[in-house]
Amino acid sequence: MQKLFISGRPVNPGVEARPAHRVLLLFSILVFSFCVSLLYMGMRDVMRLGGFVASGGPYQIAHEAPGWVWIFPVSVFLILGSMFASFFAGSKVAGPNLMSLSWSALFMALGWNFVEFGFGTGTGGGLVWGWVVCAALFMLMGGIPLLIIVASFLKSLEERRTRRTDDGGQSWGISLLLQSAAAAGGVLLGLYFFRILV
Repeated sequence: MQKLFISGRPVNPGVEARPAHRVLLLFSILVFSFCVSLLYMGMRDVMRLGGFVASGGPYQIAHEAPGWVWIFPVSVFLILGSMFASFFAGSKVAGPNLMSLSWSALFMALGWNFVEFGFGTGTGGGLVWGWVVCAALFMLMGGIPLLIIVASFLKSLEERRTRRTDDGGQSWGISLLLQSAAAAGGVLLGLYFFRILV
């Protein structure tokens, strides 16, 4: 349990990481960002239909659910799987871990949809108070942990500078670059896949 807690930190001490651990960490970031982009785009389309869709049943349905709605439950399960995989890999790999931002990334990305549609910029309509309240909640749920994580990362960076710790040749810059590339690749793949579905 302690290893899971440690692996959720923005910077991990690491213990004898193998190449497979590094690959697993990058793959979990790719899968996470892929699924978040699918949820983001799917949510936008459902919100354009009024925020509620359904299919089947004895009653007349105002907004029929699109055929691609299966991406919602599948994405949620894959997000959870990628987070657990990153917990395992992150406890082994020393240095920064972008998956520590996963909670904030998920809630702030989905919260942005509530911001746009709540204030009418996503639909061209007026103010929708229900979505504005959701926007505030989602942004707080993502923003407060983000501030804590950034402060923790900056503290770790300062400690590393003052101690001049030897990280075994592992460059934080290269690690962050690879993780950022995996995140960007996941987002682009997700956007492309969603366009194919729709």
